[in-house]
Amino acid sequence: MQEGDLIYVDYDIWIMPDEEDEEPLLFDTTDDEKAKENDIYEEGEIYGARPILLGGGHLTEGFEEALMEKGVDEEDSVEVPPEKGIGMRDPENIELFSRREMKRRDIDPVEGKEVEIDNRRGTIIQATAGRVRIDFNHPLAGKTLKYDFKIVDKPESLEEIAEGILIMDYNDSDFKVKETEDGLDITLPEQCKYDQNWFVAKYRVVGDLRDHLDVKRIRFIEEYVQDEDEGDIEEELDDLEDEDLLDDEESDGSEEEEQEEDESEDSEE
Repeated sequence: MQEGDLIYVDYDIWIMPDEEDEEPLLFDTTDDEKAKENDIYEEGEIYGARPILLGGGHLTEGFEEALMEKGVDEEDSVEVPPEKGIGMRDPENIELFSRREMKRRDIDPVEGKEVEIDNRRGTIIQATAGRVRIDFNHPLAGKTLKYDFKIVDKPESLEEIAEGILIMDYNDSDFKVKETEDGLDITLPEQCKYDQNWFVAKYRVVGDLRDHLDVKRIRFIEEYVQDEDEGDIEEELDDLEDEDLLDDEESDGSEEEEQEEDESEDSEE
């Protein structure tokens, strides 16, 4: 493999214990059954081999180095120390907040709870009567990680690579990608029409597509197709309007007949 390649990888990521008598803890996996067994299954997550861009800054250094040395259908296992993983814990990323500040932010200060403050995610590690200590370090900072992995595919066509980038950056596989003379036409799934996350993700998608594919133009297409049932409803409404008009005409005719009969009766009298 080389930098810039898009590959599909099956993997398990384990947090190695600090003590020898402890067991490794599964942090992430592409296997849905294994995720359920270890209570880390997430609804809406796409399981199965995941697309990865080598050299795209999405991986830890140690994991990427291991992938670069393997080919399709090859599997391996590698332990990555913090220096080539997430990094070491930084004491400056642990901050104190007052209880009053937590109340103002509508945060219930419970130890172990994950919170978001000023666009930073952290974990409450201590909550006393007056102060709350929050750790903004990455949960895997300072941890040795073990990657069990297998490279299962390396797509070659422009469309397949683009589809992989879309899944990687937006976590959705329902895009329709078509290669054109000067680039790509990408038809958006229904979800994109109302998902605010898409408006942020699409700039990342465009950046990755331009960096890793030789395309001049990228066109996103939103389709609004009239459903057949909607057409049937409109026809039914038209039929009802026609029936109402007929009823009105019949009603007007009957009223005229009644009026003529009344006039005839008056003249006879």
